[in-house]
Amino acid sequence: MNRRIIGEVRNAEARQTTFFALDGESGECLWRDRVFHDAWWVAIERVAGDRLVLHGFASPDSPLLRGVTVVDIPGCEVVWANKEWSGDESELAAAGVDLSAGDAGENVLFPIAYDPHGQELSQQPFVSAWPRDAIVGWIETAGHGPRTIAAAHIASGSGTAQSLAQVVKVHDAASGKVLYEDTLVGEAKGIAPEAFFVHEGTLYYIRERRTLCAVRI
Repeated sequence: MNRRIIGEVRNAEARQTTFFALDGESGECLWRDRVFHDAWWVAIERVAGDRLVLHGFASPDSPLLRGVTVVDIPGCEVVWANKEWSGDESELAAAGVDLSAGDAGENVLFPIAYDPHGQELSQQPFVSAWPRDAIVGWIETAGHGPRTIAAAHIASGSGTAQSLAQVVKVHDAASGKVLYEDTLVGEAKGIAPEAFFVHEGTLYYIRERRTLCAVRI
């Protein structure tokens, strides 16, 4: 299996979306800062084998699909595009997209949000390692074998001096001991959901909105 990570970077001020590809084993950047399809109204449709499929929208205020661009990931080249495409998968197959490859996200573990004071978490060993009275919003958790991963927004200070930081921790599932922790955002402006995901024993998250981190757990 080709272990590659495909991602997008959105610059809201410039209204431009660029894409990058990383080697999933070494972290080596295969290519970056590439603009495909529309500079802003574009989204990842799927990644199947060596093909990245991007779609556009019928209009800026509509979720309906309109237009597609298929990119060869190893070569970083557009191999097929159709401005009028509206979701016909047979056209993707004709363009060389392996539909049998399945969704790249099928084996990805995403966190579930819980009330930090709720009954669901009260008996979990890792809870004692968190300052629950300082948690703002939900605490997101995911269990992966002998590990429990959790992330939350932690408030400190008071009044106008109050600050909010988003933190992630990896715990031993049996004892609750903290095995690894990092600050995702030191000065968070608000609550950001789905702080991390796990794929094939690796924890992925973004630090300070610009650095993609991968940790074997």
